[in-house]
Amino acid sequence: MTNRIPRPAMPSRLPFAFVLLVLLPLAAVIAPGPAAAQGQVRAWGMGGALTAASRGLAAVQYNPANLALEGGTEVGMAEAAVMVGNNSLSLDRYNEITGSYLDTAAKDRLMADIPAGGLALDADVRVSAVGVRSGPVAFTLGGRGQGRGNLDRDYFDLLLYGNSVDQTVDFSSTYGGGYAVASATASFAAALHRSEDGVLAAGVNVRYLQGLYELHIARAGGSLDTRVAGIDGTAYVDALSAEGGSGYAVDLGLSLQRGSWNLAAAVDNVAGGVDWDRGLQEDSYTVTASAVTLLDGNLDTAVTDQHVSGSADPYRTDLPRAVRLGASRATAAMTVGAELVREEGYTPDQPTRTGAAVGMEWRLAGWLAPRAGLRYDEEVGTGGALGLGLGAGPWRIDAAVMTVGGLTPGAARGFGAAVGTKLVF
Repeated sequence: MTNRIPRPAMPSRLPFAFVLLVLLPLAAVIAPGPAAAQGQVRAWGMGGALTAASRGLAAVQYNPANLALEGGTEVGMAEAAVMVGNNSLSLDRYNEITGSYLDTAAKDRLMADIPAGGLALDADVRVSAVGVRSGPVAFTLGGRGQGRGNLDRDYFDLLLYGNSVDQTVDFSSTYGGGYAVASATASFAAALHRSEDGVLAAGVNVRYLQGLYELHIARAGGSLDTRVAGIDGTAYVDALSAEGGSGYAVDLGLSLQRGSWNLAAAVDNVAGGVDWDRGLQEDSYTVTASAVTLLDGNLDTAVTDQHVSGSADPYRTDLPRAVRLGASRATAAMTVGAELVREEGYTPDQPTRTGAAVGMEWRLAGWLAPRAGLRYDEEVGTGGALGLGLGAGPWRIDAAVMTVGGLTPGAARGFGAAVGTKLVF
């Protein structure tokens, strides 16, 4: 970037109840159909274990190679999934500290919850507006928003305990970024080899991306030194943002089906990214404290802050690459899946994360398919998932809920919910 800004030098239950009340009466008068879900809803209901088990439109999001394993026609009408979480504070802990006086023991418990790397925040929103599939070919319209950030552990140490003489507080582990894009995806799969034993298939997604918004912290940090003579400190944040851009991305998948077993591998965002070229802005915030003491009556001169804003040059971001390996087994009554996933961070500061998931789907009747799963993320821990699929004739409706970093609502550090509907012919 050439235009640099000068800066001084410095050191729920409602979806399920609604579905049951509306669809169960319909199922009695309409010929039942298989309760198959769209990608994100079925995946979240099974803890995320869908790389090998996905079929139909669900394969577009999780493994395009699986489009070659099933015929038929589908029309996806709407789907939405939202998840937010963190790596430190559970719902029980949040309720405990909100509006309460914290004694030393309570502060110690709170600090013990925050890892050495700091408090990590995560949000993920996925929307599918419409999707059409016929055999191994699909076209879908949707969008995704994702954000990740981190607050240095020393922030909380300073907030809870205050500063002491001869103490240095460092804020250098602070970072963050997020984006929102709309996408149009063309998907195709082909069988590379067929035999009596099974099918080996490959698939590809080619996605046109329309960038809606992007924000990331280019540089952030600071420190606070407490000495007998006074407090010296600096804090700074440089942020880049954009309000439009365009790009592309390519996903690849491979699938091997042998009898009731399926082995699969998929890579999201193998190539591509978004070139941001509209509404570009760079903001720089700086706060400096020099020799601040309790007796200092003129804080206006001892503490100074500066905000400089200006236009920025166009820039490019690559969407985070994710690699997934999965296995599943499907019988007439049940599908069981498992997978491993490794996902890069959105910005260079964000660490690569490894996770695992196991899940199952019971087809109790042609129109009823409950789901359950467990998931593990090395940053936030273990979570659980429940889902439900219902079908009436060609109509399908699905819902799922997920916990992040805990199996029960009170112990969870985050929550997710998804709902979707489609037609299958």
